[in-house]
Amino acid sequence: MRTCKTAALATVAALVLTACGGGDDEHVVPAPPPPAVATAVPDSAVASSTALVGYLKALKADDETTEALTLPSVDIAVSETEEPQAL
Repeated sequence: MRTCKTAALATVAALVLTACGGGDDEHVVPAPPPPAVATAVPDSAVASSTALVGYLKALKADDETTEALTLPSVDIAVSETEEPQAL
């Protein structure tokens, strides 16, 4: 008799625990990843030295956590008549 009670109790406990595991029908969509930070200088910024200086001045000067900028494989246009510009 004790074996029957133990078996019945184990069966009831298994059914109760199985019934409690449901209710996860809602599918949660993960948040999209943040946009990638551009580390390459655009080609339009190396078209002239004035454009490059303007691009560099528009960047945040106090941000020390971003990656270093990479220049395109082309040479930056140089002018012999323009005055040097401060950054």
